[in-house]
Amino acid sequence: MKNSPSEYVSSRSSFQAGVVSAETPDSAIKTLTPAKTEAEHEIKLEGAFNVRDLGGFITKDGRQIKAHRLLRSARLNHLTANDITQLTKIYHVGIDFDLRRPQEVAAQPDVRMPGVTYINDSVDTDESFHYVINDHNNRQHYRSYIRNTRAREAYHDLFLALLNANGQAVLWHCASGKDRTGLGGALIMYVLGVDLSTIFDDYAASNDFLRAHNEARLAEMRSEGATPAELAHARIDGGVDRSYLKAAFNEIHKEFGTIDNYLVHGLHVSKRQQRKLRKIYLE
Repeated sequence: MKNSPSEYVSSRSSFQAGVVSAETPDSAIKTLTPAKTEAEHEIKLEGAFNVRDLGGFITKDGRQIKAHRLLRSARLNHLTANDITQLTKIYHVGIDFDLRRPQEVAAQPDVRMPGVTYINDSVDTDESFHYVINDHNNRQHYRSYIRNTRAREAYHDLFLALLNANGQAVLWHCASGKDRTGLGGALIMYVLGVDLSTIFDDYAASNDFLRAHNEARLAEMRSEGATPAELAHARIDGGVDRSYLKAAFNEIHKEFGTIDNYLVHGLHVSKRQQRKLRKIYLE
C-alpha cells in the first residue's frame, strides 16, 4: 500500500515520548547513527522477498540488536532448499511466526523447515481484512490493528514467542512483510529501545525491498490490459506509507495514552518481560 515515491521521502512522522506530535519539526527528532544501511539488513533468498535481519540497529542507550535473532519477511511459500539451509543453518531460525489469516495460509502455505516450530496466529479477522484499498482506508485498517482483540492477541503471542525462543531466531511474516509484519517489527524495535525515527525509516524501507516485486507485478498487469485505475490500485496495495504506521500510533495514543501503556495494558507484555527481551536480544 503506497503513494508516489516522492511521498515516501518527505512524509516523516514526528514522535516524542511515545506520543504522536504532527507539529514537531524533523530537525527536533534525534536519529542515531546506524551501524549499517537498510540495504545491509536484507537477507537475500531465492524464493522469498522483503526478508530482513533486525540485527545491528542501535538503541538509544548505545547498545545494538543482536544479529541472526530477529527476522522479518514476506510469505515463505516458495522457499528453496538453499533458502531453508540459509535460514536454519546460518540464521538458526527456530520459530516461523505466520501473521496471516488461515485462508491465506491455506492458499499459499509456508514451506516447512526441519526443526522449526510453525505458529499461525492471525492479526486480522475476516471482517477486518476485507475492505476497499485506498490511503484513507489503509490508515483506518492500521487503527484496527490497535483496536481489535484478535490483533492484540496475535502481537501478544509474538512477544511470547520472542521470550521463549531459547536462543534460536524468530522469523515473523505476513503476505508481503510490510503491514502486519511492519507493525510487529516497529513494536519490537520500540521495546528494544530503538528511536522512533529509525523505526519509521525501517518500516518505510519495505518500499525499497518490494520495488522489484511490485514493478514485475505492474508490468504483468499492463501486458494483460489493466486500466490506469487498476494500476493505481496495485501501486497503493504494493507498498507502505509512513502515515499508515502513524495512524496506528495515533490510535495507541487515543486508546492507551502512550506506547508504553499499550504494551502493558493492550498487549499484556509486562515491564519485566520487556526488560527480559532487552536482555535476550541486545548486546
